Amino acid sequence: MTTTKDLLTLPSLSHMKLLGGAKGLSRTVTWPYVILCPPIGEWVSGGEFLIYYGANAVVEKVELQQLVREAAQNDAAGILFLVGRHYILEENLDEELCRLADELEIPVFSHTSLAYVNSITKDIINLIQNGDRQSLTAGNFWFSLFFEYTDTNELSTLNQALSLGYLPSYTYCVYVLQMVNADSYFQMQELAHGTNFTETPSEFYRMLATKLTYLTRKETDNGWHIAQSHSNIFVLPVNTSSREQAVDQFFLSVCRSLEVQYPGARFRVGKGGKRTQLSGIRESFLNAERCLRARNLVDSGKTIISYQDLGFYQLLFEIPYANITREYVDRYLKPVLTFDQENDSHLYETLCMYLASRCNKVQTAKELFLHRNTLIGRLEKIESLLGVSLEDSETLFLLQTAVHIEQFLRKT
Repeated sequence: MTTTKDLLTLPSLSHMKLLGGAKGLSRTVTWPYVILCPPIGEWVSGGEFLIYYGANAVVEKVELQQLVREAAQNDAAGILFLVGRHYILEENLDEELCRLADELEIPVFSHTSLAYVNSITKDIINLIQNGDRQSLTAGNFWFSLFFEYTDTNELSTLNQALSLGYLPSYTYCVYVLQMVNADSYFQMQELAHGTNFTETPSEFYRMLATKLTYLTRKETDNGWHIAQSHSNIFVLPVNTSSREQAVDQFFLSVCRSLEVQYPGARFRVGKGGKRTQLSGIRESFLNAERCLRARNLVDSGKTIISYQDLGFYQLLFEIPYANITREYVDRYLKPVLTFDQENDSHLYETLCMYLASRCNKVQTAKELFLHRNTLIGRLEKIESLLGVSLEDSETLFLLQTAVHIEQFLRKT
C-alpha cells in the first residue's frame, strides 16, 4: 500500500513543500492524475494524487480553495500545485488555503518546477506498482491457501505468511463480499441501455475489486484483500470485540454505498468465524462462503450473514457426501414430491406450512388460503402416501428435518 507520506521519499519530489493537511499523509495513493482544469468530481474516484499547474490560465485563490474542497470530497490522496510565473502563483497559496487543507485533512503541496512532471508521475507509478507486486504476492499466497489446499503445517507456509505480515498471536476473520443478483443486474442494465451498454461482467468485477482494494486499505493496514472472479475475499484482524464491530460496520457501509452507486444491485457479505492459526483462517473462509450459499435459508434481508446464523444448516455442510442427505430426503419425502410432480398438486407446500405453523391447522389454512376441510384432506393424503401419522411427535421431527435438508439441497 502506497501512502501520500511515501511520496516524500521520491527523488523527483525532494523539493516538494507541504503547505497543509499533514494529518492526511496516511491517505492511500492509487495513481497520479494531472489536472488540466477543474472540476474534478467526474474523473476522481478516490486515491488519486492530483497534480495541477493551471494550464497557463490565471487561477484565483477562490478557485484553488474550491479545488481543495473537491479533492477532499472525492477522497483524493492529496494535491500538488506546480508554481511559477506561467502556472500557479505562489502568493495565491496563502494561509487561508493552508488552514483549509488542515481542516479537511487533505495534504496540499507546492513545487517550483513544471519540467519534471513526467518524472514525478513515472516515479509515483513505479512506487505504486512495487506495492502492487507485494499485494500480488500476498494474493497468490491466500489464493493457494483457500483454493489449492496448501499444507498449513509446512514450515515454509508459515514463514511465507509471516513475511506477508501474518501474526500468529492475532485473531483473524474472513469476510467474502459478493453481488448476489449478478445475472438479473446485468440483464437489467442491457435492457436499460441497449446497445450502449458495453461493459462486460469481468470488467465490472475488475473495477469493483479496485474500488474495494482502495476502501479496505483505508480501513486497515494489516489485512489482505483477494479478488477472485465475482468474489472479494478479505482476511482482517479482529483482536477485540470493538474492532470486530467496526469491521462489520465498515462492510455494512460499503454494501450500502455500492447499492446506491449501482441501483438494482444487491451485495451481501459472508462472515466466517474468528480464528488464529492458518488452518483456522482457511476454515473461516470456507464458512464465509457457506454463509453466502445458504443466505436464502436464513434471514435474506441481512447484509452480513455470519456462520453462526446458519444454525442447523452448519451441520449439513459438515456431511461429506451429498448422497447421504439426498437419501434421507427421499426416504421421508419422495412419495409426496413425486405425487406433486405427477398430479400438479401442492402437498409438499402444505406439509411445509403445516410444520412451520407448529401443526396448527387453523393457522396453516389461513396462510395457504384454504378451507379447513381442504387442508384436512391434504394432510390425510400426505399421511397415506408416507404411511405415517402426523399426530406422532417423532414422525414430525423426522419430517421437519427432511424438509430442512431438502431446502438446503435445493437452495445451496
